[in-house]
Amino acid sequence: MSDLARISTADRRLMATVARRFYIDDASKVEIAKELGLSRFKVARLLDQAKSTGMVTITLRDAGFVDDAMSTQLSAHLQLREAVVIETLGTEAEVRRQVGAAAAHLLTETLHAGDVLGLAWGRTLTAMTEELTALPPVSVVQLTGAVGSDLAESPVEVVRKASLSAGGKAHAIFAPLVVEDAATAAALRRQNDVASAMHLFGQVTVAVVAVGSWDPPISQLREVLPEADRAALAARGVQAEVAGILIDCHGRLVGEDFAERCLSISAAELARVPRVIAVAAGADKAEAVLAVARSGLLSSLVTDRPLAEAVLAQPLANPSGGGGSFNHEPGSFDV
Repeated sequence: MSDLARISTADRRLMATVARRFYIDDASKVEIAKELGLSRFKVARLLDQAKSTGMVTITLRDAGFVDDAMSTQLSAHLQLREAVVIETLGTEAEVRRQVGAAAAHLLTETLHAGDVLGLAWGRTLTAMTEELTALPPVSVVQLTGAVGSDLAESPVEVVRKASLSAGGKAHAIFAPLVVEDAATAAALRRQNDVASAMHLFGQVTVAVVAVGSWDPPISQLREVLPEADRAALAARGVQAEVAGILIDCHGRLVGEDFAERCLSISAAELARVPRVIAVAAGADKAEAVLAVARSGLLSSLVTDRPLAEAVLAQPLANPSGGGGSFNHEPGSFDV
């Protein structure tokens, strides 16, 4: 028998009346006591009892709100210029939408007319572009070729939606991210539309990327690669990927030969972008985010509380004592 069932009908009715007046009608404890001929201490006990027995349950719906203290803590921990940590609720899709909305708000507040916005791909970036309403007039450049066959999550669609919000020109890459060999990739890079978009990589002032995790496997790129490629790259220690750039747990580049098969911004080019914003959610991506942070490629991170807490629980210091490959400052790239 539940605690509530053990209470008499008359007491339950009184408890419900007090709870309704306090929680729904916003009456004070003093007002309720006067109305019902009770002491305010009795009213307080009834309110406590209503919660303890489950008659009253309280749900805090704070999804989307920024935790300023944790944002500051996370940016310092990862040695970033900025971090945005938000509260999230709901399914994975709902969390992606909430984090995407936070990234969209950040872009809306911080982009300037004349910026060149580079966009990679990923489900969270798709959610971000769906939340964009109005951007200043900027050009939008696709940073990678396409992955998979879902047109709704294609980087071409991400760039198209963002450019509509900005009223600027879209520079898309109508080609796959990964091809069979380096010769095919080189031939595609010479195609006019691809060459035109990739020529703008050096002009990107703000890049937004998703973070893919290889261990545990939460990566759309990994999903579409042949098993032989997955096994070979995993054996070389791939921990994370951003914009098709593969990184190990120490923050070092992995698979430079694989990069030759990719139509995407290079690690050197991304390192020269003044502001690189990663958008990621979910505690399972903590190791991947740490790996990318160790690389020095990132300047900003937009994420949710579970991922922030998981990252803060681990040191940024390289597990082997070595350093990453990059020093993310405009115009600098260290190998």
